[in-house]
Amino acid sequence: MKIVFLNRLERWSGAGEPERCQVYIGEDQGVWTAGCSPEPATPDDAVSGDIWYEGLSWEELLASFRHGVATVMRRGFRPVIDGMLEDLPFWERRPSLQTLIRCYAESRPEPEATEELKAWRRAKAAEEKRSAYFIATNRELHMLAVYVPHTPEELLQIPGFGKWKAEKYGNELLEILRKRGREHRFPLEWVAERVDPDMLADWLIAQREQKYSRIREAIAAKHRLLALIREGKTLKELESQLQCSPRELAERLEKLDEEGYDVLPLVERELSSLSEEELRRFEEAFAELGDRYLKPLYERIYGSGESAEDPVIQYSRLRLARIRFRRRQAAGAS
Repeated sequence: MKIVFLNRLERWSGAGEPERCQVYIGEDQGVWTAGCSPEPATPDDAVSGDIWYEGLSWEELLASFRHGVATVMRRGFRPVIDGMLEDLPFWERRPSLQTLIRCYAESRPEPEATEELKAWRRAKAAEEKRSAYFIATNRELHMLAVYVPHTPEELLQIPGFGKWKAEKYGNELLEILRKRGREHRFPLEWVAERVDPDMLADWLIAQREQKYSRIREAIAAKHRLLALIREGKTLKELESQLQCSPRELAERLEKLDEEGYDVLPLVERELSSLSEEELRRFEEAFAELGDRYLKPLYERIYGSGESAEDPVIQYSRLRLARIRFRRRQAAGAS
């Protein structure tokens, strides 16, 4: 294996020599390998350690490598030459107060208060028929549980709670929070004195580890979807094997199309089962309204009243038709 990248990391635990390891990227006949090993006598010994990735995809290799580096750094190792996760050592930058507020909050577990706030969010999401994430993230609810604002002015100091969200949900949240005592004072500038550099560095590295874990999982899911498409699977088979909804699958296909992957054969197969009338309505709607916004297209094609067919299925078909329309437009332009 030819080593194309190699970097040493060190962990100091006191006097004497530090503990060392190395991370590497290697290539052998088009197969990429990334991993970590104790510092070897020669680069050829690198494969004896943990292997994070082995395969043909540079994209997946890079995500796996960055996730692995962040995992090693969480164990206290620091690179001799930095820049594997960021252009500059991110723990040496001057952090914003909002970053410090997030960091400090995550060092303070508040499970009971957080669960009460999540219960409120579930009820609110059901009432508004929208994703719970758009109401408040887990991180935002946890910060509320830690800092316990009692007034609208205090609520605005919590990262994520701007004027719109505070006005929409503030009264309900403050009613819950005022029933709880608190140990922290407002304003929150004191947080800067409570977060030391080591605490901040560990937290920032953990954020990178989580970020690259999500990226790695998303890339792996994309490659699995592409493999199933190449096998000639139908939409129903894809939904079953990937355990996703028609809407989610259609959105993923649109994203693949935007990234330049050829999903048109699958789209054509699925649309071939539709009636000529429905296909004609698609073409007329795109010609009249363009292809940017789905809702006016949907109303133009299916109307705004009650439908005997599931609107989710209709929206999914509309997304597929939009992929075909855009491909034809691109082919015509070229």
